Amino acid sequence: MNWLAHVFLSENHIEHQLGNLLTDPLKGKAWEGAGERIRRGIMMHMHIDSFTDAHPLVSRSKAMLTPRGHLKGVVLDILYDHFFSLHWDSFCTIPREVFIEDFRFRAMREMELEHYPSEAKRVISRVVGSRQLSSYAHMHGVVDAFRRIDARLSDRARSKDNCERYIPLIAEHREDLEADFLEFFPELMASVSEKCLRQDVSHWRI
Repeated sequence: MNWLAHVFLSENHIEHQLGNLLTDPLKGKAWEGAGERIRRGIMMHMHIDSFTDAHPLVSRSKAMLTPRGHLKGVVLDILYDHFFSLHWDSFCTIPREVFIEDFRFRAMREMELEHYPSEAKRVISRVVGSRQLSSYAHMHGVVDAFRRIDARLSDRARSKDNCERYIPLIAEHREDLEADFLEFFPELMASVSEKCLRQDVSHWRI
């Protein structure tokens, strides 16, 4: 799962959401001064990744994209965020843009606190400031995300695999990929909810 899903699959608290969101950029390590909610958010991110990586529906989706390719997991994460955006109302009682704007406001306010490291502030500024969380609702936003990733690859890495090459495969298998997501995501929500207090995910449709 990508940025939007990790923010959603958190307790309804900005520190937990930011811990979940920042796990990959900060390599899963809480910084000095990080609160307990941030640490729990990091642990939640790791649970989400472990559950996702081991799930047979996710494996089936990856196999549809290509038998080989080290970027197919990244591509599928972004694509699943796209499907999540499209079907948001099936999973959340709060309208998508209201949820995103509320997170954006609280995240930017939180970044004014001194205890957040500079890398955390940089990532949040990029993800929130550029409105990436909203962009996944449209396929052109997905393609833009692919291009941003490809632009960071070395020429050698890009010659072996790149995100844009998956676009025709996504078009070919879109219905089946979307069906996999719609079957998988409620199971992921159920697994995550077991680690949360019910009042912290009361906006979920589970």
